[in-house]
Amino acid sequence: MIAEQDLQAAVAERIIDQAQAVRIAHLARLRLDAQGSTPPRLGDSVTAEAGRAIDPDDERFRLIGGFNDVFVAIGVGLLAGALLGLSRVVGFGDAFAAIALVAAWGLSEVFARRMRLALPSILLAAMFCASAALLVAQLTADRGLPSILYGGWVLAAAAFSGAALLHHWRFRVPIDMALVACGGIGLVLAGVSALAPALAQDYLNLILALCGLTVFALALRLDMRDPRRLTRRSDAAFWLHLLAAGLIVHPIFRGMVSAAGSFTTTTSLIVLSAFAVLGIIALVIDRRALLVSALSYAGIAVAYLISQSVSGDLSLPLALLGLAALVLALSAGWRSLRRVLLPALPLGRWRDRLPPIDATPA
Repeated sequence: MIAEQDLQAAVAERIIDQAQAVRIAHLARLRLDAQGSTPPRLGDSVTAEAGRAIDPDDERFRLIGGFNDVFVAIGVGLLAGALLGLSRVVGFGDAFAAIALVAAWGLSEVFARRMRLALPSILLAAMFCASAALLVAQLTADRGLPSILYGGWVLAAAAFSGAALLHHWRFRVPIDMALVACGGIGLVLAGVSALAPALAQDYLNLILALCGLTVFALALRLDMRDPRRLTRRSDAAFWLHLLAAGLIVHPIFRGMVSAAGSFTTTTSLIVLSAFAVLGIIALVIDRRALLVSALSYAGIAVAYLISQSVSGDLSLPLALLGLAALVLALSAGWRSLRRVLLPALPLGRWRDRLPPIDATPA
């Protein structure tokens, strides 16, 4: 039995430090996961007897483990701002990227590798990748690069992905794989824009949709290797699903609205139908992240169109109302819908690679 008071007593006696106590509790949670028990928080007693069966339907992911995560995240943001300000004041504005790159790596050693704080690790990963891309962009600016490098954007996107891979190799932060995908998408867009600018402009929606489907396939592959959501693969897949949903939905919505500059009843029905299909897919693979990302984007887009008075009829408000009803209906009956839907689909051997539908209800 490992209880919070035992860990804190060990810290008080200087047997272990606070960071080690957090890591021991994290190890205990992982062991309980493997035994089919719900991982408790640090403040709870970590015992094999107290707990309920893991339910993959809950789609848990770590974003904030405690208020210390928020505290450190604010500090990271302040540090980035301070580094930018100091580098400009002393006349070394171009050195900001290099300083931020080193600072992000050093802080990741403490907060990502040692203390395993979720939110600061995510911010530091993004800071490290963005700094690497910015540094490469600065180094290649006004260098007379070949046109195929699209003014250095190809190299900057490659640096972003490379930095994410390096960060993943060292720290294993779940969002790293999504950052790798972001850099890869930037590399594709920059490459196509360099080779065929007209093609990139005319078929931007198609390119984004193909990128979204590719990211979705990668996320689905990770999910199928961990159907009970017990390993870091599941956390990485979560962020990939968030990215994929936006990439898939944006071309659909943009293609329907931008060309005509209006939002009709027919458009509303098509949008709702598209999200109904996404809802079925989300139910099958048991990923609310896919649907939430897509619906969030669509809701914001529809609300923006309403504020701009793009359409004077009831099409936009009714579309937003339909999206809200769809979200609430799925939220209320998620497990029941999965129990009805999955047996009715001809999934074959893929059924065993999906999250089970016979989990113990919460």
